[in-house]
Amino acid sequence: ENQATEVIVEKSIKGADYRLLCVNGRFVAATERRPASVVGDGHSTIAELIDRENRKPARIDTPTSPLGKIQWDEAMERYLDEQGLSTDSVIEKDRAVFLRKVANLSSGGLSIDATHAVHPDNIILAQDVAQHFRLTCLGIDVIAESLAKSWKSGEFAIIEINAAPGISMHLRPAIGESVDVPSYILETFFESNIDARIPIITFNRISVQDLQETIDHILLQQPDWTIGAVCHEAVFVNRSEKILHRDYNTNVQNLLRNPKLDCLIVEYGEDVLERDGMFYHGSNMVVLDNPSETEMMLTRDIFDDATVVIKEGDNVSIRRKGLIEQYSLGAAEPFTRVHLKEIGTLL
Repeated sequence: ENQATEVIVEKSIKGADYRLLCVNGRFVAATERRPASVVGDGHSTIAELIDRENRKPARIDTPTSPLGKIQWDEAMERYLDEQGLSTDSVIEKDRAVFLRKVANLSSGGLSIDATHAVHPDNIILAQDVAQHFRLTCLGIDVIAESLAKSWKSGEFAIIEINAAPGISMHLRPAIGESVDVPSYILETFFESNIDARIPIITFNRISVQDLQETIDHILLQQPDWTIGAVCHEAVFVNRSEKILHRDYNTNVQNLLRNPKLDCLIVEYGEDVLERDGMFYHGSNMVVLDNPSETEMMLTRDIFDDATVVIKEGDNVSIRRKGLIEQYSLGAAEPFTRVHLKEIGTLL
């Protein structure tokens, strides 16, 4: 009798089940989730209605389907029993019977897009909650009368914070418009509109000495850059020589795998082109020194704003932005001076 009695009292909140989704602290989507249910036709049993519902194409139960199959288990049977029903019960026409207490989409629940119906106060609340967590994607589960009503004036309770929320319910809701959540996630990691592709300079022939000179020339302009370069005789990352793989395109692949690479320089002669082809698509600059017919193919795989420098004998042509410049090299004028100048302009 003298022992203290401690009681935990929990308020009962009546309403619908909603998921609010925030990406990088910003509200982006909302979905209403309803438990699995069937609608009577006046002559079919609940078991028959479930079987008919599960045969619908929308419930094919793949990672991209808007609905999952209705799960038949003890929890479902118990909930039907609480309603005075069983799987053998025949329910009247147009009567909806819920099969579960919780709106679990993986058990056959229904997702309805509610993004545009959310009250501004509820958006602010969701974003305030998200600020307390260092998470790219955050799901906030709430019970509410309606998301269209402010949390300040209606029944509203946060019941769970999900640190790894699924996004399929927003991307492919059973009812309503799709919200492109993946784009919001990608924007978080790639904010800049700058093209992520690095500049690529392709030669048909270049010596190790000229390759090193080209690397030095670029580093003089861009001292913080990491430059990958390969010719038939050597592989470099800046001025550090690396192991030359027997398979030529493997060298190109290994350089492109470097996440810090800012520029790539590659020699593609006739032998490699005919045997292996090119590993990448598109060049920002092509430099050809007395090219063969096969090597001239390099000029076809370029970007619209690319520069093409071609030397045939002492004659040099430079094509850039639709204009062609032609002139002859002097007796003591090296071809490297020409393409280094163009590289400087390009970068």
